[in-house]
Amino acid sequence: MVSKHRCMMLVASLLLLAGCWGIEEAERMDYVHGVGVDYKEGQVHVTLQIVNLSNLGKSETGGGESHGNQAVLAKSKGESVNDAIFKIYNSTQRRLFWGHLTFVALTEEALKHQKFKDVIDLMDRYRETRYRILVFATQDEDVDKIFEAVAIFDGSPVYTRLTDIANTYEQSSWIKDLSMREFLLQLNEPGYDIIIPAVTTTEEDWTSIQKTETMVKTVGVALMYKNQFRGFITGEDVNGLRWLTEDALRVNLDIDKGDKPIAEAVIIRPSFTIKPVVKGDDVTFHIHVSGTAIFNQIFEYKGYSFLKKEMEKQIEAEIKQTFHQALELDSDIYRLSEVLYRKNVRAWKKFAQDGKLPLDKDSIKISADLNIQSSRIIEEKPVIR
Repeated sequence: MVSKHRCMMLVASLLLLAGCWGIEEAERMDYVHGVGVDYKEGQVHVTLQIVNLSNLGKSETGGGESHGNQAVLAKSKGESVNDAIFKIYNSTQRRLFWGHLTFVALTEEALKHQKFKDVIDLMDRYRETRYRILVFATQDEDVDKIFEAVAIFDGSPVYTRLTDIANTYEQSSWIKDLSMREFLLQLNEPGYDIIIPAVTTTEEDWTSIQKTETMVKTVGVALMYKNQFRGFITGEDVNGLRWLTEDALRVNLDIDKGDKPIAEAVIIRPSFTIKPVVKGDDVTFHIHVSGTAIFNQIFEYKGYSFLKKEMEKQIEAEIKQTFHQALELDSDIYRLSEVLYRKNVRAWKKFAQDGKLPLDKDSIKISADLNIQSSRIIEEKPVIR
């Protein structure tokens, strides 16, 4: 009798256990991988990139050639980002899952009209999205173009520069990635300009036997302060930023004399210090960059001391050039105001205007000191003379 009573209690307790009735079957969902946001004619234009993860699994496990579309785009427009997405829901054939969302790309018009607020607010509140989402900006008129880029060989859009820019940053440390978490932190930091990686597409650099490949290319940065978009700095004008970015690993440096290249070097793990110096009613920032240089190529023998001096001069010139370009956009790209705030808050309160430090071309003093490391490299002469 006791045994029967215990069995009945056991069966009753099983009814209280959580089951899997609410689980979503993977094959009954589509996966949002990327989001593009534009602003045209008073409306928000949203593009969703939906990827085929079943094909991805086949290519990764060697299970044979994948078939069907690797990705499709869903587009709509509305009064807000959320409004446009819900219009897409009206035509989707399966539930859209947002847990694999990897990046958001914002056009210049979307940034100017502060539509990043819609995006960040929505992604921050929704339960499926994560703070690891990467944020990009583009000057391209057609944001959909970046969704055409795919990884070489497997043809999947899952492995592109938009999804794992940190991977290529280890090899060439030019522009660092920006996650949604970092975006939110920087948005509320005093005297802190937000630096968003700027991308475009190129069909000039990569080709296969069948066709010219569309690839995502980093071109510079977009700058914001609080909620205001400042502008873009692209190309060589943004080179100075790489010397004042933490966690840089390998930075390429071309050494020219006039219009003629004489050597190319890689600077390993460059580091920097910024020291604010307050004298009376003036504040200047002493910037010092150091690192280890390894020559990749030497075209013309000029001597150790000459090459070292030219590299240091080049670094100083790049830092100054980028700083001047940012000043034209009323942007503190090196976050000097934040440096003063951290190191001398009393001086920051004295000089800051509307939470930001006034800067001019004389606000910085730059020095660089490189250590040249041998690498059979040992010689500062060309290998073949």
